[in-house]
Amino acid sequence: MRDLIVSVAIVAVLIGGWLFFDSYSARSVDEMSDFIYSDLIPAVEAEDWDDSRTMVTELSQAWNEYKKKALFFLNSEELSEIDYCLAKADKYVNAEDVSNSSGELNSLAGQMLFLKTKEKITPENIL
Repeated sequence: MRDLIVSVAIVAVLIGGWLFFDSYSARSVDEMSDFIYSDLIPAVEAEDWDDSRTMVTELSQAWNEYKKKALFFLNSEELSEIDYCLAKADKYVNAEDVSNSSGELNSLAGQMLFLKTKEKITPENIL
């Protein structure tokens, strides 16, 4: 009986931790993708490079903070894809290239939203 109680407690901690992370992750990814669409891309398209560089740095810091926690729960390959996309966007912004910057930022936001969809606890993702 004691083994059953311990097993149930461990499963409850695992499920509770995942649900907590799922909520945190959805909120964080939404904030970052909204920031890209509403603030960063318009700044790039307006060719406001100083603000764009600052915003990319802020986004990179927010992403790295999120990634530290996400590595415990998510596939590192998916996180690396976003790292790669963010690095390219940073280089394009520093090169002051409007078309590549905005395109890469759109791709980055799309990958973040796909990550959010893929990590949801749904029957499709469990099977």
